[in-house]
Formats: sequence, structure tokens, C-alpha cells
Amino acid sequence: MKHDDEAHKYYYPVEGRTDGAIGDAIAFIAIILVPAGLYAAWNTVVSWISAFFF
Repeated sequence: MKHDDEAHKYYYPVEGRTDGAIGDAIAFIAIILVPAGLYAAWNTVVSWISAFFF
């Protein structure tokens, strides 16, 4: 297929369109879940410490 062919000017192959989509989704979820997990863990630790010492 020639790139200057007018019949295929707007043709994009379906193969490879989702390359990296799973990795991007995992990264997106990790960006949300990791801070939320750290926040929950920190609050748990602080609540234990405050229960022992106060």
C-alpha cells in the first residue's frame, strides 16, 4: 500500500491499535490505588499508635 494512495488516506490498521493499553490501564490503576493504599495504611498505623499512647 502506498502512503499517497487517496483511497487509503484515512486507513489505519486495527492491529497494534491497543498496544500498551493493558500496561497503561495497570499504570493508571496503580497511580490511584497506591496512594489510596498508603493513605489507608498510614491512618491504620496512626490509629494504633494513638490507641496505645493516648
